This record gives sequence, structure tokens and C-alpha cells, in this order.
Amino acid sequence: MSERIITLVSVVVFFALNAAAQKNLDKPYDTWSRDDVIKILSDSPWAKTHQVSQPSSTLSDAPTTGATKSNTPAQQRSRDAVIPPVVVRLHSARPIREAVVRLQQIDGGYDKMSDADKKTFDDAHQKFLDCAVCTDYYVVTVFKSPSGRGAGEQALFDGMTIADLKGKVKLVNDNGQERELAEFNPPKNARDMAVFYFKRTDDGGVSLVAEDSKEVRLVFTKEFLSSKKLFAALLPANTSFKVSKMIVGGKLLF
Repeated sequence: MSERIITLVSVVVFFALNAAAQKNLDKPYDTWSRDDVIKILSDSPWAKTHQVSQPSSTLSDAPTTGATKSNTPAQQRSRDAVIPPVVVRLHSARPIREAVVRLQQIDGGYDKMSDADKKTFDDAHQKFLDCAVCTDYYVVTVFKSPSGRGAGEQALFDGMTIADLKGKVKLVNDNGQERELAEFNPPKNARDMAVFYFKRTDDGGVSLVAEDSKEVRLVFTKEFLSSKKLFAALLPANTSFKVSKMIVGGKLLF
């Protein structure tokens, strides 16, 4: 009985959160609150945050000040064992780009700007919002959340090239059709994100994802995840996005 109650509560919470995300999209993005923005960028139809616990065997053998590995409090060892969350975003979905710009608006005091200053801000960010490359490519970003403990100074995919990733990451729809990686931008610093590009259409002009698709997944192969790259263990094998949740006003936003 208790398991059924927990399941029911989980379902109710899931639909409530998604309803809240959809409701935000009914408002102009420049009226979104910081909470609205964080929700869209971290836990929405276009963004997923993965949190994985690090195996205890990978913990540092160096004791904290005044404590040895055997007498370090369990709670502290548990905190140290948490590896940084990884965020996967569908950048080619306009709500993600709008949320990024809105966050910059909030941080820059946009709401109190003069009309002239707002226009200057808007003009400077229009190219980012329009995302010309998104016309031909699905664009996905992956990065370590700044809130994660033990994130270190190395960004995910730091120093990697497209040759390192070819055949090891792809987009897959619910029919098993795939798009291989077409382009890749590595992170420029520890806080930057890696950017993956996948062609929208195949040689016949058919899109990988359509309004009647059920889901699309970002997949890292077992070969890559089992490699000796320091960040490989952080990555989820699959990140799934429900297409029905990405349809707003009858239009697929991806």
C-alpha cells in the first residue's frame, strides 16, 4: 500500500511540475521570474539534471583535517561522495534560449531599464535568440552544474575533439532512427558547456523528431562511458525527452 501511495504522489508531483512549466510559456519570457527560469533550464521538457552518487572506492584517501578515513563522519563522507550534477539542455528549443536571456535580464536589472536601454539589450541578444544554426541542426548542450560538489576545474569534454566523439554520441527517436554527431564545440573553460550538433533531416529531408514522435534521447555509447576519461562516469547513458511535452500552442519547440 505504501509503495502505491508513493507512486501516486510521484505521478501527481510530476504532472504538477510539467503543468507549471507549460504555464510559464503562456507568459512573455521577459516576465518570467528567476524561479521560472531556473525551472526551465534545469528541469523541464527541454532540460534534465542528472545526479549520480560516486562509488565509495573512488573517494580520496586523503583525510579531512582532524579526521581519518575511518573516523570521518558518515554524513561528511556521503557529501564527499556526491559527484556534480550534469545538465543536458536542448538548446535548439527556443524556451531554453529565452530562459538564458531572461536570466541575463534579471541579473542586469532589465526590468528597471529605460526603453532605450531595453532596446539596446534586446538588439544585442536577438542573434542568440534567433539561433540561425538551429534551423538545420538540433543543438544540445551538456555541462556540470556549478552547484555540484567536487566539480573540480575540468569541464566535461575538456580537450576533446569531434574525432573523439564520432560514433559515441547520438540522438535517437522512439523508432530507433539515429542522428550521428555532425559538429562539436568543446568547452572553453571549467564553467563552459560542450555543444553537440545533429542534423535535423536525413538525406531524404525527413526530420528525426516530429509532432507525432513519442520521445528523443541523447545517447552515449557503452564504449565511451567505460573509457578512462575522467568525466565519463558522470554522464548518463540516456537522457530522454518526451516530445508531447515540447509541443506548445500546437508547435513542436525543438
